[in-house]
Amino acid sequence: MVTDLVQIQREGAAKSAENREFRRYLAEHHQRVEAFQAVATEVQAHIDCTQCANCCRYSIVSVRAAEVARIAACLGIDEEAVVRQFTTRDAESPRARTLLSGKRGCVFLKDNRCSIYPARPEACRNFPHAAPGTHSLGARLESLCRWVPLCPVLYNAIEGYKHLVGYRGR
Repeated sequence: MVTDLVQIQREGAAKSAENREFRRYLAEHHQRVEAFQAVATEVQAHIDCTQCANCCRYSIVSVRAAEVARIAACLGIDEEAVVRQFTTRDAESPRARTLLSGKRGCVFLKDNRCSIYPARPEACRNFPHAAPGTHSLGARLESLCRWVPLCPVLYNAIEGYKHLVGYRGR
């Protein structure tokens, strides 16, 4: 299992064309999503995400009203203050809000940890979106592959899944 972030970034970027071919291979061979989810769950059990926190540095996280309410309760402030101080308008959906993010990542990221962890939004709770559940891999695989150079869980899960399904590359 590879955990060195520099190595993951280098190898993950170098494998972008291979991962694109792998997505095509999966589409042609109709592999079951549950097998990938099992690999990802096993990998995630061995990765300490606080050593990385790239998801918090590079994600754009949409927040719904209920999530704003949880954050407000966690911080002990009112919901309007959360919206005003910690969110911005979503560029793709003017009615939606996203958490503020800067050069160091999410406004709530402190020392590689989420300062509102118990109240974190659903998108954060579910990252890297590879655990068993009701969603299908389908179009999500393309999104997951974009995270390969940044996320130790996804890098190792994709590599493990290639091995599991017998993918040899071209």
